[in-house]
Amino acid sequence: MSGFDDSFFLENPWLDITEPNYPDGRYLYQRDLRFFVSMDEDKNFNFFIREEGVHHLEKLPNLKGIELRVDHFENETRLVCTLTDEELLDKFAVIAKDVAFVCGELETSKIFQMFMGRIESWADFLKPSRKGLSYSEWIGFWGEMYVLSNLIIPQHPIADAINFWIGPLQQKQDFTLNDMALEIKTTVSGEPNEIQISSLDQLHKITPKLYLMHLHINKSNDQLALSLQDMYEKLISICEEDTGLKNEFINKISSLYGRASQDQLEEKFNFLGLESYDVNDHFPSLTKLNAPSSVTKARYSLDPSQLSGFQLNESFQELTAND
Repeated sequence: MSGFDDSFFLENPWLDITEPNYPDGRYLYQRDLRFFVSMDEDKNFNFFIREEGVHHLEKLPNLKGIELRVDHFENETRLVCTLTDEELLDKFAVIAKDVAFVCGELETSKIFQMFMGRIESWADFLKPSRKGLSYSEWIGFWGEMYVLSNLIIPQHPIADAINFWIGPLQQKQDFTLNDMALEIKTTVSGEPNEIQISSLDQLHKITPKLYLMHLHINKSNDQLALSLQDMYEKLISICEEDTGLKNEFINKISSLYGRASQDQLEEKFNFLGLESYDVNDHFPSLTKLNAPSSVTKARYSLDPSQLSGFQLNESFQELTAND
């Protein structure tokens, strides 16, 4: 999220707005004067974007804590986002500034859809459901967070490291580092030593090099053990001086972090080690390129004891040092 500059925003965008003033408003973002903040007649804070012309928007996101609506004024359309839970004001300010920055300077034809999509992407940050991740989601998330915070960030600038991490975006692999991609699989001690592949996309090469990283962890409460919450707080503290980067990280992680239960956030694991495998043309896998045309979905397990011919001797740091 390079280019984000706090000086274009008030820390509290609604500072000194104490009485209803909508449909009037005050500029939210000084680089794009289509964005405003105001207070409605019920004394709820809002932010909105205004565009010339009559635009009909459908399927507005339905989110907890905020309400979206479309207002028309003569030859003008407004997309209004209103906070309905005042306890969320600090988070609402983060979202308002992020949406204005991400959508700023876009053409009218794109801006409303981008506005709604970006708002929706913040749903789990605004009101975490804490309903719990599935077991595989939870362990996989821990493994990706460990690789990001403890293996990639020590070697790369924080902004690059966060951009490398594409797992939460539902991409084919978990990390892309220039000409290589990494697929991370994590196994907890005591469970079958298998590598679970959950789709035809996971080992489908989209970069010249693809490495499968198999992490081994165990539950522990010793001083070296880490929880999702530990790693999250560490990464937030590293990003603290760069508001745009911090927002981008929070937005990227929120769909998983916001659904994780409190127990899942606090459970600690130790990293025991990892093996790295070269997913080359001879690696045993099912992908869209080699599966029979009648196979549209697949889940399968790999036996690590049968993969010795593809195991790499280089450490993680050696494999990723030049990318």
